[in-house]
Amino acid sequence: MINIKITKRNITEDYIAVERETGSILLPSKHVFGIFSIGVISILLALPFGQLVPIEASPFSAFTAGRVEQNKKFEQAYLTNNEQVSEQNLEIASTAGSEENYDDEIVPEALLASNDIDESLASDDKANSSTQVNLSAHIPSVKEKFKATAIEPTQKDITDTTTSVNEKQEISLAVAQMQARIMEQKNDAKWYEQTVRKGDSLYKIFNYLNLDNNELKKIMAVAEKDSLNLEVGTKIQFLIDSNNDIQEIAIPQANGMQVRFLRDDQNNTYLESRETLFAQFEDLKPTNVEKSTTLPSFIEAQKEREQKQQELIAKNKAEREKQLLAKKLEEEKQAAKAELEKKLQLDKTRPRLIIGTINRRESFDSAAKRLGLSRAEIATIKNQYQGKINFRQLKANDTFRVLFNGIGTQASISAIVIDSQKYGNISLFKHPKTHIFYEEHDYQPQTGAFRRFPISGQIVVNSQFNLRRYHPIKKRIRPHYGVDFKLRIGTPIYAPADGVVTYASYMRGGGYTVIISHKGGYKTVYMHLSKFDVQKGQQVYIGQMIAKSGNTGNSTGPHLHYEVHVNGRAVDPLKVDLPSGSPEVAKSLKKHFDDTVMVLKSELYKSALAIRQE
Repeated sequence: MINIKITKRNITEDYIAVERETGSILLPSKHVFGIFSIGVISILLALPFGQLVPIEASPFSAFTAGRVEQNKKFEQAYLTNNEQVSEQNLEIASTAGSEENYDDEIVPEALLASNDIDESLASDDKANSSTQVNLSAHIPSVKEKFKATAIEPTQKDITDTTTSVNEKQEISLAVAQMQARIMEQKNDAKWYEQTVRKGDSLYKIFNYLNLDNNELKKIMAVAEKDSLNLEVGTKIQFLIDSNNDIQEIAIPQANGMQVRFLRDDQNNTYLESRETLFAQFEDLKPTNVEKSTTLPSFIEAQKEREQKQQELIAKNKAEREKQLLAKKLEEEKQAAKAELEKKLQLDKTRPRLIIGTINRRESFDSAAKRLGLSRAEIATIKNQYQGKINFRQLKANDTFRVLFNGIGTQASISAIVIDSQKYGNISLFKHPKTHIFYEEHDYQPQTGAFRRFPISGQIVVNSQFNLRRYHPIKKRIRPHYGVDFKLRIGTPIYAPADGVVTYASYMRGGGYTVIISHKGGYKTVYMHLSKFDVQKGQQVYIGQMIAKSGNTGNSTGPHLHYEVHVNGRAVDPLKVDLPSGSPEVAKSLKKHFDDTVMVLKSELYKSALAIRQE
């Protein structure tokens, strides 16, 4: 290394170069310190803290401890939050129902049915670019052909224009080569014949044979007056080569004459010649002339015309089918209108209580429909008796009673009784709060703490629980098995009760998802998380922070999709009867249900409620 020293006495002294020994270390000291620091940090990160090395010795323990302490404060605030106040101040967003998150995926049944969750649930062809080589032989211009046949140069012309013998020989050789090319061209081109029909013009014939109309314009530009007049029955001859280029056109005229147009490639035009009919043929007789229908351009055009005809036929058929469909839809619309009017009339007259008997050769469905029950109400009844009654085995003289909470078809079912010969009398009563049907002695409120919401603070619902939600994109009923809470990304999510994590992974549609199994047949589902702090198989306690809200998966905005399942059946998280946390409260809930059953039982057998209102 060379150090440069500059002295102040630069008037009398030059710069002085001094060589200094650098020692064994070639890098600057700051680089050495950087490398040493990286090595120390790498070692610290690699140490097995909590295993061979005590966790307290970790330099990151202070940071981790601070985060744990912060989480404990959040959890304590969640547990001390008064949920009754949250329920009273619960806000349904003004956009709920119009801006719902329609991308929530239904949780696979396997994730809810079993704790053994499989984590696995979580070209155009290239065109050939090879160059197409034109292998067609060179075809000499028609002008050269015309000069060779009509005004072929003579030896006298050559003698008059040149004095050199060599030049004469070269010109003679060129003429011979030109004549050879003309003979080759004649072998390549073919004559075709088209008969003039009534109403034909040269323009119509060109279009019919799929010939180039630009060539017709060139012919019209050089044609003399009356040259292009056509007589019905005459036959026009076309000389056309393999490239579908017109070389000659012969149009018959009166008095055994014709007009012939010959192609002039050099000047991009045609030459007109008046001559004896069929002068282009030997002995003035047309030989080897094919019909115009064998012309390749005509065959191609005919295929296109047939294809267009088929398309037109298909279009007309589709139009007729469309008209028939429109007519059918109109008829269905009128029928639906009549059905609606009938329903509206029924809505005014259907009583609170329907008493029915299944007649001979009649099913439960037909009997219920005959008495004014809708298909949705029939389906609801059959779903409530699932596992208790096989409706196909109901017989004649079996009876049923359906009690509603009001008059008309807008009222909902409150109680059901089916008295059958095979299954006996089975009565179901709807819980006034959870809207779940129970038999009289089946409702047993669970004890044990279970909070209503997995979040704290102000509760804002973007989309409510709705089993009959209509999907505006897929045009069908797509149930919404949970509620969507409007949250900012990163909002803490807590376990509402003790339980075990049965799923914690990324799910298609649901994004980062956590499922927790609780006692008493309860399961909770959390979707669209930004992160989760639990893993499958982990025990969690009430109030534990399990995740943070996000916008992952098929989500239209930051929110938490929250579901509650009871014995494998999705219920409304805002209305479900949750374990009360104390035996006294559970006893009070049971008494409230029993009092409701007493009222409903008395109304089920009041015949006055079955009188149709007029």
